[in-house]
Amino acid sequence: MLRAIVKQGLRASSRLAVNRNPDTSSYVQQLEAEWETAKPFSELPGPTRWQIFRGFQKGGQYHQLGMDEVMRLYRKQFGDICLIPGLFGMPSTIFTFNEATFQRIYRTEGQWPVREGAEPVLHYRKNRKDEFFKDCVGLFSNGPQWGKLRSAVNPVLMQHRNVAIYLKPMQRVNRQFINRIRELRDKDSAEVPADFLSTVNHLTFESVATVALDEELGLLREVNQPPGARKLFKNIEVFMDSFFILGMKPSIYKYFPTPTYKRFSQASDEIFDTCSMYVNKAIERIERKTAQGSTKDEKSVLEQLLQIDRKFAIVLAMDMLMGGVDTTSTAIVGLLLSLAKNPEKQQILRKEILGKLPSTDRDFSLEDMKSLPYLRAFIKESMRVYPVIIGNVRSAGTDVVLYGYRVPKGTHLLMVNSFLLKDEHLFPRAEEFLPERWLRQKDGNEDSANVLINNSLNPFVYLPFGFGPRMCVGKRIVDLELELTVANLVRNFHIEYDYPTETTFKTTFLYKPNFPLKFKFTDVKY
Repeated sequence: MLRAIVKQGLRASSRLAVNRNPDTSSYVQQLEAEWETAKPFSELPGPTRWQIFRGFQKGGQYHQLGMDEVMRLYRKQFGDICLIPGLFGMPSTIFTFNEATFQRIYRTEGQWPVREGAEPVLHYRKNRKDEFFKDCVGLFSNGPQWGKLRSAVNPVLMQHRNVAIYLKPMQRVNRQFINRIRELRDKDSAEVPADFLSTVNHLTFESVATVALDEELGLLREVNQPPGARKLFKNIEVFMDSFFILGMKPSIYKYFPTPTYKRFSQASDEIFDTCSMYVNKAIERIERKTAQGSTKDEKSVLEQLLQIDRKFAIVLAMDMLMGGVDTTSTAIVGLLLSLAKNPEKQQILRKEILGKLPSTDRDFSLEDMKSLPYLRAFIKESMRVYPVIIGNVRSAGTDVVLYGYRVPKGTHLLMVNSFLLKDEHLFPRAEEFLPERWLRQKDGNEDSANVLINNSLNPFVYLPFGFGPRMCVGKRIVDLELELTVANLVRNFHIEYDYPTETTFKTTFLYKPNFPLKFKFTDVKY
């Protein structure tokens, strides 16, 4: 069945690629003319392999620097584009810091955009002894296989109509999160413990699990947390920590199983076993309901995926859990900081939310969520000020000229856009937190998008979920999760933070909270 469905999806994605492909004959001619006069690839500035290897060793200029600090150093040393040579089987990569090159890369990415950076996952899945992933590597793959899988999953995860399916279970998880805050906070100071990030991670993990595994795992409970759920959560943490080490720093794991790769491989094995267990339990539930004649009119996301293929459902559940926890947690911590540091904006947001839903006893409906423009603007501004990732990754879809240099097809590229989000030329008053910049101008209001965003802003600067066919497959899930979480926090609590916030995040490829999350949650009085 999977083969038939993905063939249909492949034909659809091919039509989409033709329709959205801007490579008209004149554009192709322009590219060819630029190629003839561009500087050769070999002249791209950048460090040598030895400088990279030595730089990351103890005492080197990159040792113990966060990824953003390394990127700033590259930009200072080499300019807006540089070539970083690969070591130990890692590919050489062009780092670009210029928004015009971003647009050129995306416009020429082709039918099946290639996103590198997942080599540790692909290496593990290729070398797994039981060959489970042989014909279904998952969404970390590239090329036609990725195109088939993505075409099969898009109608399930990217369609707006399916949001209603996971709205209720995600709201139940959100209510548990609110109750957990009340349990955790100090009765005198109203502050939660410094390790509150673990609770935020439990929220995001549970929210993804309700979609990927069709089950609430119980990690937001104070007691009786299921051992299988705790084990799965711990393994996701180990997986993510080791993934960034293997993927971003020189390593010989492809030739010799290093200690980090061994931890990564063991965590991947256990994630596979646990996800398989939960998917099998879901299959049993579905079969019992079918036998009893009590099937629901609306099938869950997992049920829809199982209709495509059981193996595909297991692999996608793993991919969603691996990619949807840390990133969403970072976004939520950024939102908490934005609320705490901008009390006047917090109050404007509270007024909008309480105007739509004055009682905390009632859950939000889809119609409620559609009519909260300041909430959506607040989230966008928070993700500008506190981005989740340092940039987006692609491989060149064709021979292309970037910043005056020839870049052959297949060259690995990292578009570092996080620095541009606070560029005064692109976002006037960039250091201020102004959700109004994302709202339409009203009657000469100076705090509006027409004034606070450069009218000529390149649309490829602000892309928190990526772009095009390889846009984050969980975008609609994350959008809903962030909106529900912020709305419920604000209608229940005044949020404050009374500590320094200068060095709040550390960076691998992902920005991760690096400060005690001792937020103060005071009940809103009605």
